[in-house]
Parts: sequence; C-alpha cells; structure tokens
Amino acid sequence: MKVIDSKIIDSQLERFSRLEFLDQNLAAAAVKGLAKGTRREHIYDFSLNRRVDRGTTLAVALALKEYIQKNFAGEERIGIALPSCFPGIVVNLAVQMAGKSSVNINFTMGSDAAKASLERAGVKCVIGSNKIREKVSAHAPDFPWTDNFNDIGEILKSIGKKGILPKLIAVRLLPASLLIKLYKIPTEGEQSEASIIFTSGSEGAPKAAILSHRNILANSMQMWQLGIIDHTDSLHANLPLFHSFGQTIQVWFTSMFGVRSVCVQSPLEVQSNLDACRTGKSTIMISTPTFLRSYYKKGKPEDFATMRGVIGGAERTPDGFIEAWEEKFPGVYYWEGYGLTEASPVVCVNLPPNLKRGEFCPQPSRTKAHSVGEIFPGMQAALSDPDTGEFLPIGSTGLLNLKGASIFEGYLHQPEETRKRLHDGWLNTGDLAELDEDGFIYIKGRLSRFSKMGGEMVPHMGVEDAIAKALGITDSEVPLIAIGSKLDPVKGEALVLLSAVDIDLPKLRRLLTEEGLPNLWMPKQIVRVDSIPILGSGKLDLGKISKICKNCIE
Repeated sequence: MKVIDSKIIDSQLERFSRLEFLDQNLAAAAVKGLAKGTRREHIYDFSLNRRVDRGTTLAVALALKEYIQKNFAGEERIGIALPSCFPGIVVNLAVQMAGKSSVNINFTMGSDAAKASLERAGVKCVIGSNKIREKVSAHAPDFPWTDNFNDIGEILKSIGKKGILPKLIAVRLLPASLLIKLYKIPTEGEQSEASIIFTSGSEGAPKAAILSHRNILANSMQMWQLGIIDHTDSLHANLPLFHSFGQTIQVWFTSMFGVRSVCVQSPLEVQSNLDACRTGKSTIMISTPTFLRSYYKKGKPEDFATMRGVIGGAERTPDGFIEAWEEKFPGVYYWEGYGLTEASPVVCVNLPPNLKRGEFCPQPSRTKAHSVGEIFPGMQAALSDPDTGEFLPIGSTGLLNLKGASIFEGYLHQPEETRKRLHDGWLNTGDLAELDEDGFIYIKGRLSRFSKMGGEMVPHMGVEDAIAKALGITDSEVPLIAIGSKLDPVKGEALVLLSAVDIDLPKLRRLLTEEGLPNLWMPKQIVRVDSIPILGSGKLDLGKISKICKNCIE
C-alpha cells in the first residue's frame, strides 16, 4: 500500500491490471475451475435437498448452453428469475457459455420498476421457475414476466439424461482445454458486457449497471487474493442472484476457485438458514446486518458449530452488535465490509489476523475498529471535495472515489448518469468517508443522507441512532423511524422524522437534549406513517422517504 501525492492510496493497481486472468471470458474461467476435481461436492442445495458435484454442475451447464443457443439464438440478453439454488447457478453459467449476457431479475421490486428495467435492458425472454412466478404474481399480478417465460424444470426435463450424460462423461474424462474447444466455449471477454445488474433503487429508479467479464473476474480474483475464503471453505450462499454480490461470489468465485456452496433460496427464511448452516456445515457467510440480527436472535451456538466467520455489508453494522455476536457465538468472528454494485461489488473488508494472503497483499491482515476494512488489491482510492471535486489529502473527510479493474463500464442507455459517476476511470461512490494511510476506509454515510444546515453537514443516520436509543427501539427487527429533510427558508434544510410509532415531539427533544444531541440536529417535524418504506433488500427506500418529507405540510 502506498500513498501517491499525499492524496491517493494505491494497492498495486497497475500490476494487478496486467494479470492475464482478467482478459479471459467468464465462461472459460468457470470451465477451467469446474473441470478440476469433478467428483468433489460443489453445491449442497438445502432448499431442494440436493447435493451436486462439480462435474455435474459443468455437464448440466453445457447442456443448458446448447438449449439456449438453439432456442434463444437471436437474443442478446437472457433474463433469469431464479433464487440462490443449483438451477440459478447453472443457468447463469450456461448463459455465459452460450455467449449471451445475463440479466438476473429482481422479483422483489414493484411491477412498474421491473417493467421499466426489463424494457431498458431489452429483455424479451426469461428463464425462471413457475413456483417463483406464482408466488410473486400472487401479490404483484402485473409483474412483467415477458411473453416468453420458460420454466427451468420443464427445460431440464426436455433435455433429459440423454442430453446431460454424454457431457458428464466428457467432463469426467477430458481436461478443460479440450472441453473448451469441443463445446466452443467463448474465451475472449475483457471489457465486453457480461451481465446487467439493476441497482437497489434506494435513491430513485433502479439503474442498469453494466458489469464486464473483466469486472467480475477482477473482483473474484481480489477476493481470492485476500485469503479469507479458500478451498477448505463452504460458503453459505443465500444472497439473491440479482444482487451483484450474490452473482459474483456465489456463481463465479465458487466455480472458478473450487469453493463449495451451501445454498438457501432466501436470507429471510431464518430457520432454514440456521438448519442449513448446521447440516451443510457452512464455514463462512456473507450477509447484511439486518439478516444477521435475525440469525443472532433465533440462532444457537450449535447452529454455527462449523462457522468461523461472517461478513456484514450493504449497510452499517449497529453499534455493539459485533461484540454481542461474538459473545453469543464464540469463535465465529464478525468482519465488516463495504461494496456497491458499480464495483462488482466488494471494495474492502476487515480481516482476521494471520491470514495466508496472495502476492498482491503484502501487508498483514487485520481489523481496524469503526472501519469497513482495507481496499482490495488492484485498486486506488481517494477522497474528493463534494463541492469542487478536487482530491483531498489523506485523513480528510470527503466523497470516496475508486479506480480499478472491478469498476463497472457505466449505466445502460443512461450516459448522463454514467458521467455523474465515472470520470477519468474514477468512480464517485456517493459515500462520504475518511481514508487512512494503510488504505482503511471509514464510511460516514451517503451524501444524500446528510443535510446542510447552517453551514454544517448533519448526518441523518446519526440522528436516527440517537432517536432510536432515546426511544428504546434499537432492537427492532424492522426500522420504526427514518430521517429525511425538506427545504427551509431560514436554515436551507429542516429535518423531518418519519415514524411508525407514536412520538411526543417536545418529549423527544428533551430526551435528545439530555443525551447531548446538538440543537441543530433536532427534527423540526414528525410525520406518522404506517411503516417505514423499505426495499426488498431490507434497505431504506430513500426515494420514497425523501418524497414524503419534501411534500409534508406542517
């Protein structure tokens, strides 16, 4: 790790970017990985009660690849509506082997947002599950499944053993190089489109982020270099495949680097996840603090008997939760990380000590309190002034900017949005942060979650934490309050408190004053709502919150 011009942290970006590994196609990389140790278990699908070895995964993917080429020859992009499970993984593999781009559909988003997303991506055919379709359509009858919807069960039935067995024999007998030639697997990928991932839409309509082969390969290699997951691990895979982390790590990383998966179709199925951890002998889990809190409340130490660590990301870990987790589950470490769709997605993570790390990770592995970890190898990081865009000295607080092979190619058909986020190879994350000389990042919050009042930046999350503590609602499994803002003729902005519980504002202000909260941070108004708007991912729906606050009348 070195500092450039006192403003840029460099983690061997140039050297990492020259790796030949990054120039290949995801499909070829997966074949090379899966062709090694073909009788080793690859997936324990808890939800389907099925165990699959690496050779079977590859053989089924090759059979699906031929089906896709035959039946969807004219399609550039294939929609996929499947959860984290064996079918979801093999369809993603097959789409790349067929030379197509994958669009994993977020079936938790609203019908209108989904329709706009699929139209933007030009998706005309979808491979999914009739069961998932029926479940989603029960509460969203207008969900746009497209006219060409294909059930994966029916597809596999039509292929049958006759279509899979010859490929399984070939996979067992032939090396990867011959399999790639025999089945005409694409070998060149680099910066061409591999997948479209729709952002969460927490701040407005979801955007279609283009991830290239190089992006996903880079992030997978970065994870491998860390040493936090190796051949001996069993990854607890329950994240949706329509999230970039679910796809990158659960589909590609595990296939390329020989890591076993324990698949559960949804992180919301708390008991199923605990049972799967125990019976599947999961050793590491990547999740969000929201889901981990549910496992913490219901789980027992024996559920995590083989688990050595969990990584929390996508949102800030609540104060005190790491200590509570490690006290209840001794030996199961909790590491905090950070990522975003546009970075394919993982950027940094705190690490346990004494890891055997790769050649691009010279400094010792460690954790720093209150940070989200050290930037990945092959990246650069810098902070910029939110007003001028100028880079600031290390140690300042500013907008976090990132550069590297894992940074996305831009938003599909949205050049203006792309220009807002990408400049000279740098990604403006939209997050305010601090950065130290060791490359550790300290996230302060989304810029959109700050209000500029009286010349001071007031953090919405800080106000929410203080209010939750004052009201004694910090242990709630769902958010009961949220802070937004509206225009104010005197201070520029005024804080608005959305609340799903009854609150006496004068009493609240008195409690917050006793806790030492600055007067500037006090909410000016409370808006009572039935529930706090959240997305399917569990994140706050900041777009809806902002709209309610801006339109509220005193």
